[in-house]
Amino acid sequence: MIRALNIVILVFISIPLCANEIKIQGTISDQSNKMLQYVSIGIVNKTIGTVSDINGKFELIINKRDISDKDTLRFSMIGYESKSFPLSEIIYHTDLKIQLNQKIVTIPEVIVTGKKLKTKIKGTKHFPVPLYVGVIDSTVQDFTLGSSIARSLNISHENTRIENIRFFLYSNFDTTSIRINIYSIRRRKPYKSILTEGIYTQITGKTHDWVSVDLKPYNIVVNEDIVIAIEWVGRSKNGSYLFFPLARPSAASHFYRQGCQNKWEKYPGMSCLMELTLKY
Repeated sequence: MIRALNIVILVFISIPLCANEIKIQGTISDQSNKMLQYVSIGIVNKTIGTVSDINGKFELIINKRDISDKDTLRFSMIGYESKSFPLSEIIYHTDLKIQLNQKIVTIPEVIVTGKKLKTKIKGTKHFPVPLYVGVIDSTVQDFTLGSSIARSLNISHENTRIENIRFFLYSNFDTTSIRINIYSIRRRKPYKSILTEGIYTQITGKTHDWVSVDLKPYNIVVNEDIVIAIEWVGRSKNGSYLFFPLARPSAASHFYRQGCQNKWEKYPGMSCLMELTLKY
């Protein structure tokens, strides 16, 4: 029998804008006025969030009861400097124009040696006790876009290269867009992204299978334990759900974040079905 992990199931119902709701919308570009897709937009430490579309446009409909004058709206994207604004200053703006500055990053030196590298696959691929973490999406509002699942991964060797990731996905959308992110760890939770550019993959067709993403072109080298995350950033109009199966028991920890600027929740002893191919 399939059991639902109901503490992390999201349900959003599309309803008309009413007197208790506020709409914040606008566009996001870079310094050259190029519109930026997949920018994470949300209220810090709350479940309210979304991502920008292919034209850099975004829209948030917020219930007044869920916010306060002390709240902050943050815009962030891998490779760019984040921007934050007091919600009280922009809450009644109907056409925001946000510009993000590209972040200057110093890439660490990679030492090439002549030794033969070992390959190892680490992660979780079994279904001993199947559970499911999911997103049930309104076909109008995109509040769940930007939500993430993640798992911890122990790194035992210096200069470990991450060459591939695969994860199990249930989805009935015609297309689904995913962002891969890798975080350092602080206080046993995801801390800061270690990537210098976004890693995206688009899954076409209704899916109930493993999805594999080649990470070799990104030259990702790590020297300490990490958290690797899968973030939902886009979908077609046709479809209603997106699910990731979980397994337990697991030596890893599972992390979940509803809302792209929210805090991470940790669930020890379980893991999403995810494998990484490593070389060291």
